[in-house]
Amino acid sequence: MAQIAFYKVATLPGSLVANAFYYVENGNYAESYLTNSAGEAKSIGNSAMINALITEALSSLPSSGAPVLFVVDIAARDALEPSLEGAVFVLVQDATGDPTVDAGAALYAWNPATTSWLKVAEYESMDVTLTWDAIQGRPTSTPAQIDSAVGQAHSHANKTTLDKFSELAGALRYNGAAIPAEWNTTNW
Repeated sequence: MAQIAFYKVATLPGSLVANAFYYVENGNYAESYLTNSAGEAKSIGNSAMINALITEALSSLPSSGAPVLFVVDIAARDALEPSLEGAVFVLVQDATGDPTVDAGAALYAWNPATTSWLKVAEYESMDVTLTWDAIQGRPTSTPAQIDSAVGQAHSHANKTTLDKFSELAGALRYNGAAIPAEWNTTNW
């Protein structure tokens, strides 16, 4: 399994590290690039790509402003077709019903001149799921066993007394007061 290095940079370097993810600051936005094992960058929804797609889509639409609608999936987008009289943008929350979309959302433009949808952009989710089994070097105990041990560690007969012990600036304290070096002089 390849390890991925993450970099936050002001501009994309001329020489890229293989198997890396670059966050490139761009004013109020950030562009993302993922490199393959040869160090070649692939754009991930960067602004230049999105702007080019939007410009291309807008050039094929009538010049009047188009509203933006929000729908849950491709079936809901397609259900709009009979009622569409002009250009419209539709943001589809789950666009995986479109065979060109692997995951996430997509923005489509309805072109009344060709009575067809044009995909303008994709928005792939960056959700990460971490499972217990995927953690390298994890404890051999199960999460339930660890929870049980933690719960038991905090329930014992003298917990109230032991909770009064603390440390501050390297000095041992009992009930907030410093414990002198000679314990036999303290009346506690």
